[in-house]
Amino acid sequence: MSNDLREHINAHMPYIDKILDEQNVPIQKRFFSAGRLFFEMAVIDSTFNSKKELLESDVYREYVLPLFNDWYFEKYGDLAKGSGRDVYSGIVVVYGNLVAVKIPATTSEVLEEGKLARMTFPNHLQKSEKIEELIQPKFDLARMDESSIDELRDQVAKVVALTRSINLDLNIASNLSKPALNMANGIWSHFEKGILDILTLKNERSAIACWEIHLAIEKSLKVLIYSKSRKNIKGHKLDDLIKFLKKYENGIDSSKLSNLPSAEDAIKLRYAEIIKEPIDAFHYYLIALDFVGDVVSRLEHNLSIKNVSFTLKKASWAR
Repeated sequence: MSNDLREHINAHMPYIDKILDEQNVPIQKRFFSAGRLFFEMAVIDSTFNSKKELLESDVYREYVLPLFNDWYFEKYGDLAKGSGRDVYSGIVVVYGNLVAVKIPATTSEVLEEGKLARMTFPNHLQKSEKIEELIQPKFDLARMDESSIDELRDQVAKVVALTRSINLDLNIASNLSKPALNMANGIWSHFEKGILDILTLKNERSAIACWEIHLAIEKSLKVLIYSKSRKNIKGHKLDDLIKFLKKYENGIDSSKLSNLPSAEDAIKLRYAEIIKEPIDAFHYYLIALDFVGDVVSRLEHNLSIKNVSFTLKKASWAR
């Protein structure tokens, strides 16, 4: 690509980058936006029929867009890199100890080194995934007896499947209002906060984790209520929410929720006025995974990407 074009782009970039900074666009996403802004502001005409056709062309993707990416790497260095794949948290028990599980949202398989890769959105633990690579801290499974390894594998498989399914169902939920969508997008964050608190192994933090788990359940119910009835329901009482939801949705099994704190106690747990052992909070977490998994699977989905795979070509600007 001509150095003249690079120099022309670089001359405009400080101004364009300032605009994107004022719009709070993350640095790693700015080069896409910068390319569009440049052609909106600086390009008067071209041999393409329209600017839309130009921006969708192979010439733009393969030769022009990398120039914007280069500018960001030269200015910001590694800050211009993305944060990598989304990784969700989970917990299992090994020999009575609570152990973290790190769960990639997607899996990838190299088809042609440096050129092609297959990315999959699984809703389960895939055969190619090794549980010893997911659990933290790392330890040698070979030192465990076979029955303990099988039990651990079953635990990890269940937690991974529910975690991935919940997030896939939340990410592709359709026909929600903006407030309901915002609520849906925040459900998993309560699990993440609760898991972090439980893994501190401190009673007062485990108490707060129970509150986070309560909120995850509460919000999942409220989002499904909106999806089915178009009504926004207030309050923290799970029994009331379930009772209302049953007018619109059948088959939800809430029997295990009786083992969870009441709304009043959940609020006290928020302030650690009631103390819970980490193992108790862990059991609440497992109940919540099962229940929320069922609830969010009932949301409307115009499409499904569960276990869908894509073959991806390495982008010309990738570093």
